[in-house]
Amino acid sequence: MDTIVITDTNLGDGSHEKAELEPEFIVRKVDVTTEDGVLEAAADADGLLVQWAPITERVLAGLPRLRAVVRYGIGLDNIDLAAAERHGVRVSNVDDYCLDEVADHAAAAIYAHSRRLTVAARSYADHGWTTAGIAQPFPPRLDPVGVAGFGRIGRAVAARVAALGFPVHAWDPYVTDIPEGVTMWPTLRELAEACHHLSLNMPATAETTGLVDAEVLAALGPEGHLVNTARGALVVESDLLAALEAGTLGFATLDVLSAEPPTGIAAELAAHPRVLVNPHIAYLSTESLPQLRLRAAQILADLLRKTAS
Repeated sequence: MDTIVITDTNLGDGSHEKAELEPEFIVRKVDVTTEDGVLEAAADADGLLVQWAPITERVLAGLPRLRAVVRYGIGLDNIDLAAAERHGVRVSNVDDYCLDEVADHAAAAIYAHSRRLTVAARSYADHGWTTAGIAQPFPPRLDPVGVAGFGRIGRAVAARVAALGFPVHAWDPYVTDIPEGVTMWPTLRELAEACHHLSLNMPATAETTGLVDAEVLAALGPEGHLVNTARGALVVESDLLAALEAGTLGFATLDVLSAEPPTGIAAELAAHPRVLVNPHIAYLSTESLPQLRLRAAQILADLLRKTAS
């Protein structure tokens, strides 16, 4: 009988996973977030469910029975995919997890800033009942939204803001099927130049890390609003802080940062008066976490069945 080890999770006690996997599989939940911890706790594992534990070359080489790894979530930042392929280990994320929640969060951030809700609330707290210093909102038809990354979440963001009357622009070098009403741009800089709100909806990869830099932020401009519900690594945070300080960027809504909880420049951004920071909550709803746990277990079970000798 195959053994599945839940290396680490802050999503619950493993009961959802066990209900789905037992008695076909032996399921053991531990709490390890280091290479040594995974090697010791999962020495007999055929499959792993992981959240933040590092699945590195060393870990993969040290787990001879391992055939499959599934991560709780969409990102695979903590798994060495090339090493997994070399060792014949199948890897999957839960790629249909929290799509609606993240799209709702990004669209809400865009609409809230379009109506100046955060700016007005802070102005009232600091200066009392006055409209002085609060820029007049554009009507949605004059307040274009840019969607960087036009996968399932990006498309869902586009559909939501289009329904509210915002013109939608997008950039994605891998997408060729463009919905009617969406204007595509050949570069991220040109997209930023064309819009007031720029929503980031892409994974952090070698190609996308640091993609939003001083040039992109300058193109977005002093009325621009950056929305990041994806990964902190997409943004050069020193450039973002400099743009906010200089007034060459208007506002940022950040659900993700390079360091969580924030330290260093990320902490300076979190405290900036023209930044609204959420503690990485775009994925949250009453349904998203139970579904994540269930889907992760189902995907791992399917992988182990397919790779059974």
